Amino acid sequence: MRNRWDDRYARRLSPLEALVYRSRLLGAEPTLGLFGGGNTSSKWEARDVLGQPQSLLWVKGSGADLRTCDARHFAPLQLQGLRRLSQRRSMSDDEMMALLERCLTDLKAPRPSVETLLHAFIPEQAVDHTHADAILALANTPQGQRWIRQALGPDLLWIPYIQPGFALCRRVFEAYQRHPGAHGAVLQHHGLMTWGADGRTSFARTIACVSRAERFLTARRTSPRNRHASAAIPVAARRRTLRAWLPAIRRTISAQRKMHVTLTATPDILAFLSQPRLIAASRRGPATPDHMLRTKRLPLTLSAAQSTGSVIRALQRYTQSHARYFEAYHAPGQQMLDPSPRVMLVPQVGMLTTGKDATEAQMVAEIFRHAIAIMQGAARIEAYTSISARAAFGVEYWPLELYKLSLAPPEAELAREIGLITGAAGGIGRAIAQHLVDHGASVVVADLRARDARQLAEALNRRAGRLRALGVAMDVTRERGIEQVLDQALEIFGGLDFVVSNAGIADVASIDRLPLKTWERSLAVNATGHFLVARAAVRFLRAQGLGGALVFIASKNVLAPGRDFGAYSAAKAAEAQLARVLAIENGEANIRVNVVHPDGVFDGSGLWEAIRAERAKSHRIAPRALEEHYRKRNLLQARVLPEDVAEAVSFFISKRSAKTTGCLLTVDGGLREAFPR
Repeated sequence: MRNRWDDRYARRLSPLEALVYRSRLLGAEPTLGLFGGGNTSSKWEARDVLGQPQSLLWVKGSGADLRTCDARHFAPLQLQGLRRLSQRRSMSDDEMMALLERCLTDLKAPRPSVETLLHAFIPEQAVDHTHADAILALANTPQGQRWIRQALGPDLLWIPYIQPGFALCRRVFEAYQRHPGAHGAVLQHHGLMTWGADGRTSFARTIACVSRAERFLTARRTSPRNRHASAAIPVAARRRTLRAWLPAIRRTISAQRKMHVTLTATPDILAFLSQPRLIAASRRGPATPDHMLRTKRLPLTLSAAQSTGSVIRALQRYTQSHARYFEAYHAPGQQMLDPSPRVMLVPQVGMLTTGKDATEAQMVAEIFRHAIAIMQGAARIEAYTSISARAAFGVEYWPLELYKLSLAPPEAELAREIGLITGAAGGIGRAIAQHLVDHGASVVVADLRARDARQLAEALNRRAGRLRALGVAMDVTRERGIEQVLDQALEIFGGLDFVVSNAGIADVASIDRLPLKTWERSLAVNATGHFLVARAAVRFLRAQGLGGALVFIASKNVLAPGRDFGAYSAAKAAEAQLARVLAIENGEANIRVNVVHPDGVFDGSGLWEAIRAERAKSHRIAPRALEEHYRKRNLLQARVLPEDVAEAVSFFISKRSAKTTGCLLTVDGGLREAFPR
């Protein structure tokens, strides 16, 4: 591992800036810890509000991510008060956290890390704690202390596993007192601590220890050939398996709250899944307790040959096993967490991980990928071991660990919902996609223009700061293409909850001048296209069994057709009638079907740009006057925007319309001739 410390840059920084710099350097190395794992601290002198000198400990706040942290993620505490606590023999978690909060010098600071006293009791100026893969690969073995000593030498303390909390802090402090020349400590099944006279030293010691451990493991890369290895099944077969399984998997794991499911089928994951002994190792427990907050204690292993019914039974057995685990170890007043698996291992197919959205599911996958590296490293030198079920429960249901979950902001209205939007790159489709993502939904944005769809998805993901959109090319008139889009959506998001059927075209001509090809093309896109998308969606939604919503973007022309717009109006009328029949047929499955009828939505519309001159001619006005003509003809004298249509769509997707189906909603500023009757 390369030491990226820039001493010239670091010398220019204030003590707090230097702590942030060091923390981010550690966080930038994925093999040192992920997504909030690990913590750092520094000690220095400062003056209090009365101008008196005081010693401070600045430590990372609970749940903050080393990779992205800044000054606001660190908490300042009075060091003298913290060090007095080293005289205590025992202390409850609640008492420890209360005392930490009393030592804060800034009441607006984040809650200090649960391992704050580890940092306070060590007298060195800088302390770093990481969950380095290479260190854990050595420590998570039957003879971990031996391998650590061989790889890293005598300068590191060995601390047998004990649950984080005051007892661990006390144990490390006692070991340090016996060996004050130590440079750090390896915490069995937990990670690495290093310290030094300054941040540069503690950081360098972390990098040096991890580098030595990596070299030690590399020198022993002599794992025997696995005769039971199996190649990945073809992509087409994998997609058939997922299409059969995922509706049932998502229904089963969404018993409490809807979940996303993401497939990871990279070469390293498939190689791991081809080795039965490593899969067996993964069922021994987590690589570090810190992982359990996201991965749970154990993965579920499935076989690509299993039927959907067999998969459901496997999921049920897993949840029953978790319930027994909870019953065996829980304390009075504790509530069982979601018992469903977060990681599912499927040899020849890949790894399925779950989360509230695709980003969280991918985070679970990334954490387990590092757990795999730890298991593989441990197997190279001896065998992988983990903590006991009782010890695992102690961390998984530890209130101080669960506190991190409370730091997440409240979920948005459409959080955990997954949808498909057709014609997404146009003005209305783009506004719908943006509105739904802003309200928490994950969306597949599909359009005939592949590049525009991908660019829209990229913009939506940047806006959300998470993976919330997938941009794909789709022709709604091609049945196979629709199925391929659903397959892509399943691999990223794992399911489907709603469809916004928006793709459409328009041609202008009176009936007597309308070519047959134009008529057929309008029906193909504006009627048959909606049918093909809806049919595929309904089949999936029924199999998934979680209900759903279909929203059709039709037109004012369904209710009040205009001259020279026969092909468009007739096809849109067919779309609206299709929606009514779908509502009749699918209410029993709690699939709601509703229609939005916009009028005169010009902003960002490629459709209107194509037909502006001809529609103006039909209305006997100049093309530049067309938008004003549409505004003035409605009762509210309102300009209808894409965002107005998006609001209507959001209503039909959300729980606000949970008891509405077969409904049409006009978004036209009020046209008397288009009043529903």
